[in-house]
Amino acid sequence: MGSTLQSQDDKNQDAKNQDQQRRAASCSSPSLRAGCAKLLRRDLPPAVMAIINVTPDSFSGDGLLSSVHKTKGSLKGRPKERHDDATRLLRAAERALLAGADWLDVGAQSTRPGATALSVEQERARLLPSLEALLRAFPEALLSVDTDKAELALESLRLGAHMLNDVSGVERPALWRELGKTGDEERGWVVLMHHAASRLHRGLKHEGGGSWQPKEESESAFLSVLARLEALAEACVRAGVRREKIVLDPGLGFGKTLAQNLTILRSWAALDALAFPTMLGASRKSFLGALLARGDEGGYSSSSSSSNPAERLEGSLASVAAAMAGGVRILRVHDVAETVRFVRAFYPLSSSTSSLAVSSLASAGE
Repeated sequence: MGSTLQSQDDKNQDAKNQDQQRRAASCSSPSLRAGCAKLLRRDLPPAVMAIINVTPDSFSGDGLLSSVHKTKGSLKGRPKERHDDATRLLRAAERALLAGADWLDVGAQSTRPGATALSVEQERARLLPSLEALLRAFPEALLSVDTDKAELALESLRLGAHMLNDVSGVERPALWRELGKTGDEERGWVVLMHHAASRLHRGLKHEGGGSWQPKEESESAFLSVLARLEALAEACVRAGVRREKIVLDPGLGFGKTLAQNLTILRSWAALDALAFPTMLGASRKSFLGALLARGDEGGYSSSSSSSNPAERLEGSLASVAAAMAGGVRILRVHDVAETVRFVRAFYPLSSSTSSLAVSSLASAGE
Protein backbone atom coordinates (compact mmCIF):
# COMPACT_ATOMS: atom_id res chain seq x y z
CA MET A 1 0.00 0.00 0.00
CA GLY A 2 2.80 2.39 0.97
CA SER A 3 4.65 1.72 -2.27
CA THR A 4 1.47 2.33 -4.27
CA LEU A 5 0.96 5.70 -2.62
CA GLN A 6 4.60 6.57 -3.16
CA SER A 7 4.28 5.58 -6.83
CA GLN A 8 1.23 7.84 -7.22
CA ASP A 9 3.07 10.70 -5.52
CA ASP A 10 5.96 10.22 -7.96
CA LYS A 11 3.55 10.32 -10.92
CA ASN A 12 1.94 13.50 -9.60
CA GLN A 13 5.33 15.10 -9.15
CA ASP A 14 6.40 14.06 -12.67
CA ALA A 15 3.24 15.65 -14.06
CA LYS A 16 3.98 18.87 -12.16
CA ASN A 17 7.55 18.89 -13.49
CA GLN A 18 6.35 18.42 -17.06
CA ASP A 19 3.86 21.25 -16.65
CA GLN A 20 6.62 23.45 -15.25
CA GLN A 21 8.79 22.70 -18.27
CA ARG A 22 5.96 23.51 -20.68
CA ARG A 23 5.41 26.85 -18.98
CA ALA A 24 9.15 27.48 -18.98
CA ALA A 25 9.25 27.26 -22.75
CA SER A 26 6.73 30.09 -22.96
CA CYS A 27 8.34 32.43 -20.43
CA SER A 28 12.08 32.05 -20.99
CA SER A 29 14.18 34.72 -22.68
CA PRO A 30 13.40 35.21 -26.39
CA SER A 31 16.73 33.60 -27.21
CA LEU A 32 20.10 32.92 -25.66
CA ARG A 33 21.77 35.10 -28.25
CA ALA A 34 19.53 38.08 -27.47
CA GLY A 35 20.53 38.04 -23.80
CA CYS A 36 24.20 37.81 -24.70
CA ALA A 37 23.96 40.51 -27.36
CA LYS A 38 22.82 43.06 -24.80
CA LEU A 39 26.19 42.75 -23.10
CA LEU A 40 28.04 43.76 -26.25
CA ARG A 41 25.86 46.06 -28.34
CA ARG A 42 25.38 49.74 -27.56
CA ASP A 43 22.27 49.94 -29.71
CA LEU A 44 20.42 47.68 -27.25
CA PRO A 45 19.34 48.43 -23.67
CA PRO A 46 21.31 46.71 -20.90
CA ALA A 47 20.43 43.18 -19.87
CA VAL A 48 18.45 42.62 -16.68
CA MET A 49 19.77 39.86 -14.43
CA ALA A 50 17.42 38.47 -11.78
CA ILE A 51 18.91 37.59 -8.39
CA ILE A 52 17.95 34.07 -7.27
CA ASN A 53 19.10 33.60 -3.66
CA VAL A 54 19.20 29.95 -2.58
CA THR A 55 19.76 30.93 1.04
CA PRO A 56 17.71 31.22 4.24
CA ASP A 57 19.46 34.46 5.26
CA SER A 58 19.61 36.86 2.30
CA PHE A 59 20.08 40.49 3.39
CA SER A 60 17.13 41.50 1.21
CA GLY A 61 14.76 38.96 2.73
CA ASP A 62 14.20 37.06 -0.52
CA GLY A 63 16.11 33.87 0.30
CA LEU A 64 14.40 30.77 -1.05
CA LEU A 65 15.47 28.18 1.54
CA SER A 66 13.13 27.36 4.40
CA SER A 67 14.22 27.99 7.98
CA VAL A 68 14.77 24.26 8.51
CA HIS A 69 17.96 24.63 6.48
CA LYS A 70 19.53 27.39 8.56
CA THR A 71 21.63 24.91 10.46
CA LYS A 72 21.85 22.17 7.84
CA GLY A 73 22.92 24.53 5.06
CA SER A 74 21.60 22.15 2.42
CA LEU A 75 18.76 21.43 0.05
CA LYS A 76 18.79 17.87 1.38
CA GLY A 77 16.29 18.24 4.19
CA ARG A 78 13.15 16.21 4.80
CA PRO A 79 11.17 15.45 1.60
CA LYS A 80 8.46 18.05 2.19
CA GLU A 81 10.90 20.89 2.94
CA ARG A 82 13.07 19.84 -0.01
CA HIS A 83 10.04 19.87 -2.32
CA ASP A 84 8.88 23.27 -0.99
CA ASP A 85 12.34 24.78 -1.55
CA ALA A 86 12.49 23.43 -5.11
CA THR A 87 9.01 24.77 -5.83
CA ARG A 88 9.93 28.24 -4.53
CA LEU A 89 13.10 28.20 -6.63
CA LEU A 90 11.29 27.38 -9.88
CA ARG A 91 8.46 29.81 -9.19
CA ALA A 92 10.90 32.64 -8.47
CA ALA A 93 12.76 31.91 -11.70
CA GLU A 94 9.53 31.74 -13.68
CA ARG A 95 8.33 35.08 -12.26
CA ALA A 96 11.61 36.71 -13.18
CA LEU A 97 11.57 35.40 -16.75
CA LEU A 98 7.94 36.35 -17.25
CA ALA A 99 8.81 39.85 -16.02
CA GLY A 100 11.48 40.18 -18.69
CA ALA A 101 14.75 39.03 -17.10
CA ASP A 102 17.50 38.20 -19.60
CA TRP A 103 19.65 36.30 -17.10
CA LEU A 104 19.17 34.40 -13.83
CA ASP A 105 21.96 34.67 -11.26
CA VAL A 106 21.79 31.89 -8.66
CA GLY A 107 23.82 32.05 -5.46
CA ALA A 108 23.94 29.95 -2.30
CA GLN A 109 26.23 31.98 -0.03
CA SER A 110 24.82 35.08 1.60
CA THR A 111 27.16 38.08 1.33
CA ARG A 112 25.35 40.23 3.87
CA PRO A 113 27.48 41.68 6.70
CA GLY A 114 27.95 39.06 9.42
CA ALA A 115 26.75 36.15 7.30
CA THR A 116 28.19 32.74 8.19
CA ALA A 117 30.63 31.48 5.58
CA LEU A 118 29.64 28.10 4.16
CA SER A 119 32.08 25.27 3.59
CA VAL A 120 32.55 24.03 0.04
CA GLU A 121 30.37 21.01 0.86
CA GLN A 122 27.56 23.12 2.32
CA GLU A 123 27.52 25.53 -0.60
CA ARG A 124 27.70 22.68 -3.11
CA ALA A 125 24.65 21.02 -1.51
CA ARG A 126 22.65 24.22 -1.99
CA LEU A 127 24.02 25.47 -5.29
CA LEU A 128 24.42 22.54 -7.65
CA PRO A 129 20.96 20.93 -7.21
CA SER A 130 19.46 24.40 -7.73
CA LEU A 131 21.48 24.94 -10.90
CA GLU A 132 20.52 21.52 -12.24
CA ALA A 133 16.83 22.17 -11.53
CA LEU A 134 16.95 25.53 -13.34
CA LEU A 135 18.79 24.06 -16.33
CA ARG A 136 16.14 21.34 -16.64
CA ALA A 137 13.13 23.59 -16.15
CA PHE A 138 14.33 26.57 -18.21
CA PRO A 139 16.54 25.22 -21.00
CA GLU A 140 16.41 28.48 -22.96
CA ALA A 141 17.35 30.75 -20.02
CA LEU A 142 20.80 32.21 -19.48
CA LEU A 143 22.16 31.13 -16.09
CA SER A 144 24.88 32.74 -14.03
CA VAL A 145 26.38 31.26 -10.85
CA ASP A 146 27.38 33.56 -7.97
CA THR A 147 30.21 32.04 -5.90
CA ASP A 148 33.70 32.82 -4.60
CA LYS A 149 34.78 29.15 -4.57
CA ALA A 150 36.78 28.13 -7.62
CA GLU A 151 35.91 24.43 -7.39
CA LEU A 152 32.18 25.15 -7.34
CA ALA A 153 32.58 27.58 -10.21
CA LEU A 154 34.22 24.84 -12.29
CA GLU A 155 31.55 22.29 -11.38
CA SER A 156 28.84 24.79 -12.32
CA LEU A 157 30.50 25.47 -15.64
CA ARG A 158 30.60 21.76 -16.41
CA LEU A 159 26.93 21.40 -15.53
CA GLY A 160 26.05 24.04 -18.10
CA ALA A 161 26.17 27.48 -16.44
CA HIS A 162 26.63 30.25 -18.99
CA MET A 163 28.36 32.76 -16.71
CA LEU A 164 30.45 32.70 -13.56
CA ASN A 165 29.86 35.66 -11.25
CA ASP A 166 33.09 35.59 -9.26
CA VAL A 167 32.75 37.78 -6.17
CA SER A 168 36.19 36.90 -4.77
CA GLY A 169 38.11 39.83 -6.24
CA VAL A 170 41.25 37.72 -6.72
CA GLU A 171 43.06 36.22 -9.70
CA ARG A 172 41.97 32.70 -10.67
CA PRO A 173 44.24 31.64 -13.58
CA ALA A 174 43.35 27.93 -13.44
CA LEU A 175 39.63 28.70 -13.47
CA TRP A 176 40.04 31.26 -16.22
CA ARG A 177 41.96 28.79 -18.38
CA GLU A 178 38.99 26.42 -18.17
CA LEU A 179 36.65 29.25 -19.11
CA GLY A 180 38.85 30.08 -22.08
CA LYS A 181 38.28 26.59 -23.47
CA THR A 182 34.54 27.29 -23.82
CA GLY A 183 34.02 27.89 -27.49
CA ASP A 184 30.30 28.53 -27.97
CA GLU A 185 28.78 31.98 -28.07
CA GLU A 186 26.49 31.68 -25.05
CA ARG A 187 28.92 30.20 -22.50
CA GLY A 188 32.26 31.19 -21.02
CA TRP A 189 31.29 34.57 -19.55
CA VAL A 190 32.86 35.72 -16.29
CA VAL A 191 32.13 38.65 -13.96
CA LEU A 192 35.16 40.03 -12.10
CA MET A 193 34.23 42.04 -9.03
CA HIS A 194 36.24 44.46 -6.90
CA HIS A 195 35.84 43.10 -3.38
CA ALA A 196 37.77 45.22 -0.91
CA ALA A 197 36.35 43.50 2.16
CA SER A 198 36.74 39.90 0.99
CA ARG A 199 38.66 37.59 3.29
CA LEU A 200 40.49 36.50 0.12
CA HIS A 201 41.28 40.08 -0.81
CA ARG A 202 42.79 41.48 2.38
CA GLY A 203 46.41 42.48 2.14
CA LEU A 204 46.58 42.26 -1.64
CA LYS A 205 48.36 44.98 -3.53
CA HIS A 206 46.37 46.61 -6.32
CA GLU A 207 48.46 46.89 -9.47
CA GLY A 208 48.76 50.55 -10.36
CA GLY A 209 46.66 51.57 -7.39
CA GLY A 210 48.49 50.59 -4.19
CA SER A 211 46.76 48.90 -1.25
CA TRP A 212 43.06 49.42 -0.71
CA GLN A 213 42.34 51.88 2.07
CA PRO A 214 38.69 51.74 3.21
CA LYS A 215 38.69 55.35 4.44
CA GLU A 216 40.69 56.97 1.64
CA GLU A 217 39.29 59.87 -0.34
CA SER A 218 36.56 58.86 -2.76
CA GLU A 219 38.37 59.96 -5.90
CA SER A 220 41.58 58.08 -5.09
CA ALA A 221 39.55 55.06 -3.97
CA PHE A 222 37.79 55.06 -7.35
CA LEU A 223 41.14 55.12 -9.14
CA SER A 224 42.16 52.13 -7.03
CA VAL A 225 38.99 50.29 -8.08
CA LEU A 226 39.70 51.04 -11.75
CA ALA A 227 43.32 49.90 -11.46
CA ARG A 228 42.44 46.66 -9.73
CA LEU A 229 39.65 45.77 -12.14
CA GLU A 230 41.82 46.51 -15.15
CA ALA A 231 44.60 44.33 -13.72
CA LEU A 232 42.16 41.46 -13.07
CA ALA A 233 40.68 41.75 -16.55
CA GLU A 234 44.05 41.78 -18.33
CA ALA A 235 45.19 38.76 -16.30
CA CYS A 236 41.98 37.01 -17.30
CA VAL A 237 42.68 37.77 -20.97
CA ARG A 238 46.21 36.38 -20.64
CA ALA A 239 44.72 33.18 -19.19
CA GLY A 240 42.72 32.70 -22.38
CA VAL A 241 39.28 34.24 -21.76
CA ARG A 242 37.98 36.26 -24.68
CA ARG A 243 38.03 39.98 -23.90
CA GLU A 244 34.41 40.52 -24.85
CA LYS A 245 33.28 37.85 -22.36
CA ILE A 246 34.82 39.57 -19.33
CA VAL A 247 32.39 41.71 -17.33
CA LEU A 248 33.57 44.16 -14.67
CA ASP A 249 31.68 44.89 -11.44
CA PRO A 250 33.04 47.64 -9.11
CA GLY A 251 31.54 45.90 -6.08
CA LEU A 252 29.25 48.58 -4.73
CA GLY A 253 28.69 48.07 -1.02
CA PHE A 254 31.61 45.67 -0.56
CA GLY A 255 34.00 47.35 1.85
CA LYS A 256 33.23 50.84 0.57
CA THR A 257 31.96 53.96 2.24
CA LEU A 258 28.82 55.78 1.18
CA ALA A 259 30.88 58.52 -0.48
CA GLN A 260 32.97 55.94 -2.34
CA ASN A 261 29.86 54.15 -3.62
CA LEU A 262 28.39 57.43 -4.88
CA THR A 263 31.64 58.39 -6.61
CA ILE A 264 31.64 55.07 -8.47
CA LEU A 265 28.06 55.62 -9.65
CA ARG A 266 28.74 59.19 -10.74
CA SER A 267 31.90 58.10 -12.57
CA TRP A 268 30.55 54.99 -14.31
CA ALA A 269 31.64 56.27 -17.73
CA ALA A 270 35.27 55.99 -16.60
CA LEU A 271 34.69 52.36 -15.67
CA ASP A 272 33.06 51.79 -19.05
CA ALA A 273 36.12 53.35 -20.72
CA LEU A 274 38.16 50.29 -19.70
CA ALA A 275 36.47 48.69 -22.75
CA PHE A 276 34.91 45.72 -20.99
CA PRO A 277 31.16 45.23 -20.40
CA THR A 278 30.17 46.40 -16.92
CA MET A 279 27.63 45.18 -14.38
CA LEU A 280 25.72 47.12 -11.73
CA GLY A 281 25.05 45.31 -8.45
CA ALA A 282 23.51 48.00 -6.26
CA SER A 283 20.01 46.58 -5.82
CA ARG A 284 18.49 47.20 -2.36
CA LYS A 285 21.88 47.87 -0.74
CA SER A 286 22.18 49.81 2.49
CA PHE A 287 23.87 52.88 1.00
CA LEU A 288 20.72 53.39 -1.11
CA GLY A 289 18.68 53.23 2.07
CA ALA A 290 20.88 55.99 3.46
CA LEU A 291 20.09 58.18 0.44
CA LEU A 292 16.37 57.56 0.80
CA ALA A 293 16.49 58.37 4.51
CA ARG A 294 18.18 61.75 4.16
CA GLY A 295 16.24 64.90 4.94
CA ASP A 296 15.44 67.85 2.70
CA GLU A 297 18.47 69.67 4.06
CA GLY A 298 20.63 67.19 2.16
CA GLY A 299 22.51 65.60 5.03
CA TYR A 300 22.76 61.83 5.19
CA SER A 301 24.78 59.08 6.80
CA SER A 302 24.92 55.31 6.60
CA SER A 303 23.57 55.11 10.15
CA SER A 304 20.22 56.48 8.95
CA SER A 305 19.81 53.71 6.38
CA SER A 306 16.36 52.23 5.87
CA SER A 307 16.08 49.02 7.85
CA ASN A 308 13.91 47.28 5.23
CA PRO A 309 15.80 46.47 2.01
CA ALA A 310 12.54 45.76 0.15
CA GLU A 311 11.64 49.46 0.57
CA ARG A 312 14.67 50.69 -1.38
CA LEU A 313 13.22 50.38 -4.89
CA GLU A 314 13.51 54.07 -5.70
CA GLY A 315 17.16 54.05 -4.69
CA SER A 316 17.80 50.94 -6.77
CA LEU A 317 16.25 52.58 -9.84
CA ALA A 318 18.23 55.78 -9.26
CA SER A 319 21.43 53.73 -9.32
CA VAL A 320 20.26 52.09 -12.55
CA ALA A 321 19.79 55.53 -14.12
CA ALA A 322 23.28 56.65 -13.08
CA ALA A 323 24.93 53.51 -14.41
CA MET A 324 22.93 53.53 -17.65
CA ALA A 325 24.09 57.08 -18.31
CA GLY A 326 27.63 55.71 -18.03
CA GLY A 327 27.14 52.75 -20.36
CA VAL A 328 26.40 49.78 -18.05
CA ARG A 329 25.53 46.51 -19.83
CA ILE A 330 24.05 44.30 -17.04
CA LEU A 331 21.71 45.28 -14.22
CA ARG A 332 21.70 42.69 -11.43
CA VAL A 333 18.48 43.28 -9.49
CA HIS A 334 15.87 41.92 -7.09
CA ASP A 335 12.95 43.95 -8.51
CA VAL A 336 12.85 42.60 -12.06
CA ALA A 337 9.50 43.85 -13.35
CA GLU A 338 10.04 47.39 -12.09
CA THR A 339 13.57 47.51 -13.49
CA VAL A 340 12.52 46.19 -16.91
CA ARG A 341 9.83 48.87 -17.16
CA PHE A 342 12.22 51.58 -15.96
CA VAL A 343 14.84 50.56 -18.55
CA ARG A 344 12.25 50.70 -21.34
CA ALA A 345 11.38 54.28 -20.37
CA PHE A 346 14.86 55.54 -19.51
CA TYR A 347 16.90 53.97 -22.31
CA PRO A 348 15.79 56.49 -24.98
CA LEU A 349 16.80 59.29 -22.59
CA SER A 350 20.23 57.92 -21.68
CA SER A 351 22.95 60.29 -22.88
CA SER A 352 25.24 57.45 -23.95
CA THR A 353 22.68 55.86 -26.27
CA SER A 354 20.03 58.49 -26.95
CA SER A 355 20.55 58.79 -30.72
CA LEU A 356 20.58 55.01 -31.16
CA ALA A 357 17.52 54.51 -28.99
CA VAL A 358 15.47 57.28 -30.61
CA SER A 359 16.38 55.97 -34.06
CA SER A 360 15.27 52.48 -33.00
CA LEU A 361 11.94 53.78 -31.70
CA ALA A 362 11.36 55.80 -34.86
CA SER A 363 11.98 52.79 -37.07
CA ALA A 364 9.47 50.84 -34.96
CA GLY A 365 6.84 53.49 -35.65
CA GLU A 366 6.45 54.59 -32.01
